[in-house]
Amino acid sequence: MKTKYAGINWRSFISIYMVFSFLIMTITGITLYISPPGRIAHWSNWLMLGITKEEWQSLHTLFSFIWVVAMVFHLIFNWKPIISYIRKKVEAGNKIKIELILSAGLSVFVFTGSYFQIVPFNYVMEFGEYMTNSWSTDETEPPFPHAELLTISEFSKTIGITAVQFSGIMSKNGYMISDTLMTIQEAGEKFKIAPSEIYNLFKISNSTSLNKTLTSAGSGYGRKMISELFKNKNILWNDGVKILENNGIAIKEDDKIKNIAEKYDILPIDLINMIESYNN
Repeated sequence: MKTKYAGINWRSFISIYMVFSFLIMTITGITLYISPPGRIAHWSNWLMLGITKEEWQSLHTLFSFIWVVAMVFHLIFNWKPIISYIRKKVEAGNKIKIELILSAGLSVFVFTGSYFQIVPFNYVMEFGEYMTNSWSTDETEPPFPHAELLTISEFSKTIGITAVQFSGIMSKNGYMISDTLMTIQEAGEKFKIAPSEIYNLFKISNSTSLNKTLTSAGSGYGRKMISELFKNKNILWNDGVKILENNGIAIKEDDKIKNIAEKYDILPIDLINMIESYNN
């Protein structure tokens, strides 16, 4: 096949591009492998080399797609050499069978080891999980899943204050809120701060009663186990299990409230309200 058009050798172009693309995919892949989970990345405005996690994901995905397209063209441009190589191997006898068996065997071995998490393949995923969890601190963890997507009115209600109180504390720190229907993430983008920094304004507030409300509304309870919540509310374990089962939620004694909320896509405060309704 003719590969030179308008003075450009497209076979060389594709080959060189694949090398650059492979290097970029390697960098983006490693970055995503050690990056924090989405809840932390969104809440703390996590950046690596000035690039957000979503941008890293976009780069990795697009370069992967284009690399596949380039690979197709690479095969087309080099079809004759590839066919010639295979033909020579076939004519030479059983030599190609060895390479074929080894390649197929390695592929099956890697697939099986990865799927069933056999040593040493499980170590790769466990190390990645360890690196991912290493980003989790009191400062980077949101009080509940997707907190940055709530509007100011919704977020205020969730942490136990009014939107007016929220706006007042923000204004005292130099951030004027004109629309309580904007999300916490949008407010962060407007003021060029992370959602976690907005939340910290309330955590360091001098109002003792407000700090107590924030703790009871989610930031403290979110990291407790569900059994602790039952104990604090003077509810027997079996009664608490039935309350949540009636709401379509299955739990174990060592489950954390935050993890339960993430699993069922609700807020920790919703779990607390379910439990408190038992005594009403």
